[in-house]
Amino acid sequence: MERLFLECAIRAALLVGGTAIVLYVMRVKAAAARHCIWAGVMVLMLVLPVWAAWGPRVPLRLLRPLAQVTASEALIPARNTPTALRPLPFVSTWQAILLGAYLLGLCLLLFRLAIGTVHARRLVRDAALHDSLHTSPLCAAPVTVGFFHPVVIFPEHWREWPQAHLDIVLTHEGEHVRRRDSLVQWLALLNRALFWFHPVAWWLERHLSALAEEACDNVVLARGHNLRVYAEYLLDLARSVTRSGARLNSTGMAMPGGSLPRRIRQILEGGAVPHISRTRMACVGLACAITCTAFAAGTLDHARRNSSVQSASAAHPATKFVLSDLRIEGDVHDRDGVRDRILNAWKDREFDDARDLADSVMEVGIRGDFQGRGYFKVVAQDPVSKPLGLTDGKQRILIIATVTEGDQFRLGALTLQNVPPDRALSIPATTLREQFHLRNGDLLNVGEVRAGLERVKRLYDAKGYGDAKEEPETTIDDAHHLIDITIRITQGLHTK
Repeated sequence: MERLFLECAIRAALLVGGTAIVLYVMRVKAAAARHCIWAGVMVLMLVLPVWAAWGPRVPLRLLRPLAQVTASEALIPARNTPTALRPLPFVSTWQAILLGAYLLGLCLLLFRLAIGTVHARRLVRDAALHDSLHTSPLCAAPVTVGFFHPVVIFPEHWREWPQAHLDIVLTHEGEHVRRRDSLVQWLALLNRALFWFHPVAWWLERHLSALAEEACDNVVLARGHNLRVYAEYLLDLARSVTRSGARLNSTGMAMPGGSLPRRIRQILEGGAVPHISRTRMACVGLACAITCTAFAAGTLDHARRNSSVQSASAAHPATKFVLSDLRIEGDVHDRDGVRDRILNAWKDREFDDARDLADSVMEVGIRGDFQGRGYFKVVAQDPVSKPLGLTDGKQRILIIATVTEGDQFRLGALTLQNVPPDRALSIPATTLREQFHLRNGDLLNVGEVRAGLERVKRLYDAKGYGDAKEEPETTIDDAHHLIDITIRITQGLHTK
């Protein structure tokens, strides 16, 4: 869960940052174009949690190959203490606190959004129709509400306005209706509720609102309305909002009017209304789409192993691969002995694939050697394989392995138990114990434990228990470097 929160937060920041860079580099100043781009970013943020959890991803292999942890726990299931057998909680305490805090903020903002939506619908329903215009005593200034069929609601005193002011309002609010700005703003508020913990969501909601107002202002100016008259109208609007305390005297979905001073300043400064051609807008949209898709779908991944050797394998598919040399790095005991034993054991082995050779050397050779000498928790990173050239049609390979051997462990006690424990074993426990050629206190040899399990399996097969299962469990005493092994035997049905 923390990973999903983190991924969504990082990707949302990258979406906004990448889009801002594209808009800056391509010198996009038209408010309508910027509003369209930012609205697309907001929609992408809304689907980001679903995309991050289940959507397609493009791996960017920029990280170093993953280190592989010893497989001994898979071969012999380990538990550090007896309490480890208790079922783990579905979520941790920290996860529960995090989820609770998020749900609390989400519910509060969704509740606020729901109240505003209900009041907005009620405002449209209760509005009176005069001279083809909807009016309401709740409105201190014209507002546009509604999703798919927006409606402009006027204050009751609209008849007192000069005709020039009324024409400006009809143009401005009509543009809001055409652009479906109220729907975009509602989605922005929903996005803010989902990402309430992220400053980007709050900024995006305010920025979309300001851009929508600026885009409508540009349409008013482009249609030739007087700048001074428009500025006077906005000042009157600001006074009405100030006197009433809100643009809409209810918790509604009105377009906010907090940017009025800035809008008035921009109008009085004059200048040409920014415009962008369709071709340039298409280029900007394509650049933003590529950037946003890359940030939404791209995920850092670890590089594949042995790229140089794999390319050699692809170039010569019939070539056999042999181990020519081995280099073990790290602070380990008997480094030269390990190298010599593995080189001697692998000198006659041929592999059709370089990766199979490297995996065999790591799993069976290096890990097997260390685990056979008590280094139960040995960790070996993915090896680096380097070609050394062809000899007699065989590709010689150098394998470089980094090893952390850890502590040496000895066998504490080896116990055999029947499942269920109240029934006696069909083969005496002493006979079963003799199949393991390890005494208590010997260095733990994982290979010998596996061999003993195979011998026990053969004994039960000979007795007619072909379905018998032997499941080893380990208890690790790190303080004394001892490992107790309990082998639970489920005998199954007797078939002979």
